[in-house]
Amino acid sequence: MSLGSSSNVTDKLDKAAVILSGICLVHCLAFPLLIALFPVFGFSFVSHTTFHQIILVVVVPTTAIALGMGYWRHRHALVPALGVAGVFMLVVAAFGMHALGAESVERAVTVAGGLLLAAAHIQNYRLTRSSHACHHERAHVSGV
Repeated sequence: MSLGSSSNVTDKLDKAAVILSGICLVHCLAFPLLIALFPVFGFSFVSHTTFHQIILVVVVPTTAIALGMGYWRHRHALVPALGVAGVFMLVVAAFGMHALGAESVERAVTVAGGLLLAAAHIQNYRLTRSSHACHHERAHVSGV
């Protein structure tokens, strides 16, 4: 895989992950209000917990690939550490907190995990772009 295409894939995955984190955040904060309106309009939807468990199927591999590829380029260990912490919080909220019946704690942990994960992807994006620009600058100066 060429250097340019690797950066492009990482950029797209980071952007997708930030969008997913935003969707998760909006869902988590708005879902209690929307769920109250569903019966009025005759809608049924997957439960709040099921939604979080399903979205993790997309979030975990996207995060692993984007942050892994980004780390390979920029070598800032804090970025994947933040990502792992964010995913861990989302998993604990989706599976552990709900089982305990602690809905308000579940919501807080989900929001915190989603924000942490979004921050990791934003930083990964910035560092990857910076690393990509530095590489091109060095290649141009050395004539490579």
